[in-house]
Amino acid sequence: MRPRFERARTLAAGSGLAGLYVTAGPNFRWLTGESAHPGGWPLWLSALLVPVDGEPALVVSEMHARIFDLDRLPVQTVLTYVDGQDPGEALRRGFAAAGLDGETVGVEDSLWFADANLLATAVPAVRLRRASRVFDRLRAVKDAGEIEHLRLAAVAHDAGYRRAVEVLRPGVTVAHAGSEIVRAMLEAGSESLEIAGAFHDLTDRRFETGEIVDVDLFPGSHGGYRADTARNVFLGAPSDEARRLYEATLHAYDAAVAAVRPGVSAESIHIACAAAMSEAGYEQVWKVGHGVGLGDAHEPPLLQLENDDPIEEGMVFTIDPGAFIARNTPIHVEDMVVVTATGCEALNTFTRELTVV
Repeated sequence: MRPRFERARTLAAGSGLAGLYVTAGPNFRWLTGESAHPGGWPLWLSALLVPVDGEPALVVSEMHARIFDLDRLPVQTVLTYVDGQDPGEALRRGFAAAGLDGETVGVEDSLWFADANLLATAVPAVRLRRASRVFDRLRAVKDAGEIEHLRLAAVAHDAGYRRAVEVLRPGVTVAHAGSEIVRAMLEAGSESLEIAGAFHDLTDRRFETGEIVDVDLFPGSHGGYRADTARNVFLGAPSDEARRLYEATLHAYDAAVAAVRPGVSAESIHIACAAAMSEAGYEQVWKVGHGVGLGDAHEPPLLQLENDDPIEEGMVFTIDPGAFIARNTPIHVEDMVVVTATGCEALNTFTRELTVV
C-alpha cells in the first residue's frame, strides 16, 4: 500500500496541496484495501487523511475499525467515534495528527455536502480545494495486479455472453435469462450478482421475436474491479437497417482501436470513432469509452470531446461505439482494452460479429 500513498502524496504536492481528504469510495479502497460503507455524514463518516509530509490518519466509526484489518494498513493514527456521536472531535484530532490543521487540503468531487459542513465546523481553519485532477490521475494507470483482476472479470463476461446465446429465445423471461447469465458469470469467477442493459430489472416480461437484446454485463467484477462490456443478441434475422448500423459500429470500433496509443489525447479516440460513424450516416451520441476499475463506472480517462488528457500505457478503458436504432435500444459493441506501448489489447474475447439466435 505504501507505493500508492507515495503516488497520492506526489500528485497532491504537484497541485500545491498540503494533503488529501479521502472519503468512502474507490479512492479510499485503492489506498487502504478496505471498503467503508458509503453515504456520508450523518449515516457514516469514513475519512483518510494523507499529508504530503507526515503520517496519514484514519477517522472511522468504531464498527468500521473492528471490521478493517488495521494491522496491515500503513496508518498509525486511527481515531474512532460511535454511531450517533458527533465525529467532529475525531476529525479535529485526525487533522492535527496528520499536520493538516490550517492547511489547504484537496477533496474529491464526490464529497457529501453534509461532510463539507461538518468539516467547516470541526476544522474551520482548513481550506478545502477541489482536487479532481489529482484523484482522476491517482488510479487511471493500472498496475499488473489491477490489470489481472480486470482480465479475470473479462473472462467471466465472456462466459456470460456464451450463456446468453444459449438461453436467449423468444418467450424466455428477462428474469430467467438474466439469472442464467449471472450464474454463468459467477461460475467463471465474477463476484457480482447484477448486470445491466436489458437485465437491469429482472422482470417476468418475455422476449419477443425481432428484439435486439442489449446484453450489457456491467458490473461483473473480480477483486472489486468492475468490468464493463456489452454485446447485442438478435432474436431473429435483423432488418437491413439494423444490419447496416451493426456493420457501421464494427467499423467505428476498429477506427477507435487503431487510434489508441500512448501520448494521444482521450478526445482523439472519440473523434476517430465518431468520424467513422458519421461516414456511415450515424451519430455517436455517447462518449466512446471510459476508464474501468474500482469505481461504479465511467471513471477516468473519459474518451469524449474536449478532454485533452494524454493516454498512458497501463490505462484500461472501454471502447463502446454505436447508436440507438429505436428508443432505449442501442446497437453497440463494448470491449475493455489495456493500453500497451504500441497500441492496445482487448481483455475480453467473445466474438464481435453479429449474433442471431
